[in-house]
Amino acid sequence: MTVNSGKQATVGIVDFGAGNIGNVRRALAKLGIAHEVLKSPCGMERLAPSLLLLPGVGAFRPAMEALASSGWKDALTGWAGMGGPLLGICLGMQLLCDNSSEDGQTEGLGLVEGCVTKLSGVKKIPHMGWNSVEPSGSEFPGNCLARGGQDFYFVHSFAVSGSPHCAAVTRVDGVQFDSALRRGNVAGFQFHPERSGPEGVSFLGRAISYMVAEYQEGADKC
Repeated sequence: MTVNSGKQATVGIVDFGAGNIGNVRRALAKLGIAHEVLKSPCGMERLAPSLLLLPGVGAFRPAMEALASSGWKDALTGWAGMGGPLLGICLGMQLLCDNSSEDGQTEGLGLVEGCVTKLSGVKKIPHMGWNSVEPSGSEFPGNCLARGGQDFYFVHSFAVSGSPHCAAVTRVDGVQFDSALRRGNVAGFQFHPERSGPEGVSFLGRAISYMVAEYQEGADKC
C-alpha cells in the first residue's frame, strides 16, 4: 500500500456497499478535490490516495461483515497502521471504534477507543436534523470547527459517548454524545458534513486539507 504524499490531495472513497457515495462525491467535486470511488482495496495501490474516506449508512453488524468479506477490514487497519489518513462519516465513524451493541455485540475496526450504544434519554429516535457541534479539547484543529459551535445535519440512533479521543460533542434533550473523534491519523464525524449545506461542505474540505497536510509534514520529516 502506498500513501500519496504529493501536494495535490487525492481522496479514495471506500465503497463497501453501505455508504452515501453520491453526496460525498458531489461535496468533493464542489471543493475541487480529486477523488475516486474504490470498490475494492485492489485500487489503492494504483490510486495511491492522500486520504481514505469511509462513509456509511445503516446498521453496524452488516456493515462490518461487508468490510470483512470485501477485504476492506484488513486494508483499512493496514492503511491506518502505516499512518495513512482515514476519515469516517456517520456509520463510518462508528466502524472505526472498538465495538457496537447494535444487533448484539460486534467488534469494530478498533482504530479509535470507543463503544457504540443506542441513544437513551432522548425524546425521539433516530436523532434526525440539525444540531450544534462544539469542539472538545484539542483533538481536532480549532480552525476546522468554529469555537462557538457549528450546526450540522445528523441521522442516527446509536452513538459513542466518553471516548478518550472525543474531538467534539453534541447535546440532545440534555444527553451528550461524541460527535467527532480523532486519534492521530484517524478521525470521524457522527454528523454528515456533506449534507450540511455550503458551510458543512467547506468544513469537510478544511478537515481533509488539515489531515493530508499533517501527514505530508510528518512524511517530509522522515
